[in-house]
Amino acid sequence: MSFEIISKDYYSNCLIEAIKAKIRNPKIKITICMPWENEIFCPHVLWSDGINDYDFGNEGLGDEGIKNWTLHKGHIRKRKLGYNDKYKETVIKWHKSGR
Repeated sequence: MSFEIISKDYYSNCLIEAIKAKIRNPKIKITICMPWENEIFCPHVLWSDGINDYDFGNEGLGDEGIKNWTLHKGHIRKRKLGYNDKYKETVIKWHKSGR
């Protein structure tokens, strides 16, 4: 699924960015993928404003160990509404299939 990068790269993480979005707009819906469900052993937090879905990340860096759990360089990605739910369903399916 395609996305639009809507910020410059900076140091943060997906949890911090989701909390910032929720503080700015209490109607934000947060989706959490637990570390054992995710493709790398790291939780991933996504959020939605009901118009679009968002997350903080970077492309192609893969598993960087503890760095994934702390501050790392990335950007905010905007996707079509519904992406977050599909992403969570997919990682749960991967987990159950042993991928």
